[in-house]
Amino acid sequence: MKSLQSRLHIGLMSSLFILITLVWWLANTSITHIATQMLQTRLEHDGEALLAGLQLSSTGKLEFKNVQLSPVYNRVFSGHYYLITSNEQRLRSHSLWDQTLQQPPVQAGQSIVETVKGPDKQQLLQWTSRFERFQQPITISVAEDTSTLSASLNAFNIYFAAAAGLILVSLLLIQSLIIRRSLRSLSTIKEELQALSEGDIKTLSKEVPSEIRPLIDEVNHLLQLLRKQLKRSRNATGNLAHSLKHPLNLLVQLAESDEAELPTSIREELEINTRQINQLMERELKRAKLVGSGIPGQFFSPQNELPGLIDVLERVYHDKTLHIELDVPNKLEYPADKSDMLELFGNLLDNAYKWASKEVRCKVHENNDFIIRVEDDGPGCDDKQLSSLTERGVRVDETVGGTGLGLAIVKDIVELYQGEIYFYQSELGGFCIKVKLPLNNIN
Repeated sequence: MKSLQSRLHIGLMSSLFILITLVWWLANTSITHIATQMLQTRLEHDGEALLAGLQLSSTGKLEFKNVQLSPVYNRVFSGHYYLITSNEQRLRSHSLWDQTLQQPPVQAGQSIVETVKGPDKQQLLQWTSRFERFQQPITISVAEDTSTLSASLNAFNIYFAAAAGLILVSLLLIQSLIIRRSLRSLSTIKEELQALSEGDIKTLSKEVPSEIRPLIDEVNHLLQLLRKQLKRSRNATGNLAHSLKHPLNLLVQLAESDEAELPTSIREELEINTRQINQLMERELKRAKLVGSGIPGQFFSPQNELPGLIDVLERVYHDKTLHIELDVPNKLEYPADKSDMLELFGNLLDNAYKWASKEVRCKVHENNDFIIRVEDDGPGCDDKQLSSLTERGVRVDETVGGTGLGLAIVKDIVELYQGEIYFYQSELGGFCIKVKLPLNNIN
């Protein structure tokens, strides 16, 4: 889809082109009509002057007496001609030389104006009329070359086209300046959207043109509704989990109480199921926290955040002497919520620290996707366990002993960001987890 500015330019250019074409057509038509009318009037006047100057000679022939016409009628092929016919007599201008004019049939008192071919291939406008004088019919034709008029109209068209082009370019430049100044407010909105995605602001400013104000209001309203819905969802999940804790604790106490006369098998089954319910509650509470953390969103910088996270883990696992190899490019950022990414990296590294013997590797890079690779030199998993980890519906905490709820949270975060997770045997001999998150994720 074309930009708004391009569409406005095209619309204005098309409108101006149509308008200028219409103005040209009206001007050209009007000038041609006026010039033709003036030329026709002059031909009529010359014809009437010729008629007025006619007289009968003593022999009964027509001849001129005191006729005052322009000298151009005497210059050969001058472009001004006349022809008078009456019965068998013909009087013609000297400018015709050995040529003649073709007179159309015309009735008495009738006039005909037409364009004809004349001497020397000239384009003539010819006026012909028939009169009754001296008791005989007299037909007079007066013609004039229109090449001068055509040349003037062509010159007018050229000048008009040049002026119209200059005006069109000027108006487009002026419009471009006006549009840029008018759309400058959209740059402010773009900056605010960037600030919104980074979490610096929570709503968009309403100091915008009136045409854009309804859109801004709807976006702000949508953000507000989304926050409220996420908050209600998170609170509802939390309330449900906390409501279940009390009866769950009673069941645990009942299972552990010596006063309850329960068979050993039932007591063990009760303890296992209550433990699973408690793990499920903790997991769903964390998922509820993740669902609400992506609004309005931030950019996560591994280079800045991971050193602090590793420092915390080294204090937690102070009884181990581990070498951590951290490979993170400078200025690498991922458009995601900071708390989500810290939760993701925290669980990945915590699992690696827990099982590593001497070394942990963490590599983060960008290759069409945001890729995280964490591996250790611990005991790892056999091929059967690795294949089961990727099966749909299988929870990590039920498949790999010791990994617990951490990797389940990792899978939840990866699903939240529409990513993928892979499990491998590490080159170090232990466990390797690779996470791919799309760069165009939608939180």
